[in-house]
Amino acid sequence: MSGIITLTTDFGTNDPFAGIMKGVILSIHPKAKIIDLTHGIEPQNVRQAALVLKAAVPYFPKKTVHIAVVDPGVGGQRRPIVIQNGSHTFVGPDNGIFTTVLNAKSRCFELTRKKYFMKKVSATFHGRDIFAPAAAWIAKGAPLKSLGPSVLNPQTLDLPEPVWNGEAIEGEIIYIDRFGNATTNIAGKLISQHCPHFHKLTVKLGKTLIRRLATHYSEVSSGKAGAIINSWDALEIFKREGDAVRSLKLKMGQKVRVIP
Repeated sequence: MSGIITLTTDFGTNDPFAGIMKGVILSIHPKAKIIDLTHGIEPQNVRQAALVLKAAVPYFPKKTVHIAVVDPGVGGQRRPIVIQNGSHTFVGPDNGIFTTVLNAKSRCFELTRKKYFMKKVSATFHGRDIFAPAAAWIAKGAPLKSLGPSVLNPQTLDLPEPVWNGEAIEGEIIYIDRFGNATTNIAGKLISQHCPHFHKLTVKLGKTLIRRLATHYSEVSSGKAGAIINSWDALEIFKREGDAVRSLKLKMGQKVRVIP
């Protein structure tokens, strides 16, 4: 393993939960390099965490261990799992959070071996008592098959896909960042395929119309809304030096159309 362990949670930074997980990891694997990917996932928003992992994981070295804890079902029937997709290893709840990183090479195991847990497991903090210690042991070299039995049916989310209906690309907003920018599920590649003339297309959100795609934020006048292909290679709605989500009253799941 690379020795790198990332953390993705909805714990926020006001409470000690993320810090406690780091303490557990370092107690087991003092040489671990811990990276906070984000603790700002909206509470219980499993889909948001899955999308963050999709965007971030390719930029980490192979053999990185990623802990993701957005866990509305903690203490219930959902399984704690570890997944290896050929390049990276993921530890967290089996609730669909790893949908976007599963592939044909994925191997999945249920975490059942208590020797890799904390001695006392709380019903409310599996991040501390199961996921952090298991990830630390994996980063130290524990074979995945030693952690528990194989899982052939990890849970997946039904993520929305954009559609070309012959006249427009129809998609929706799937992610909102702290700047008030709204990312859609419409990939830049799909727009290039059906709307080759970026300066002529129209992005429609309800009654809001945005003419053409910007090539950079400053191309749009201050205080005006625009559309751009962002670093995720996805269509993003923004407001220069402002908050597009508030000013345009955007929300998760809102329909977006791209018209040639």
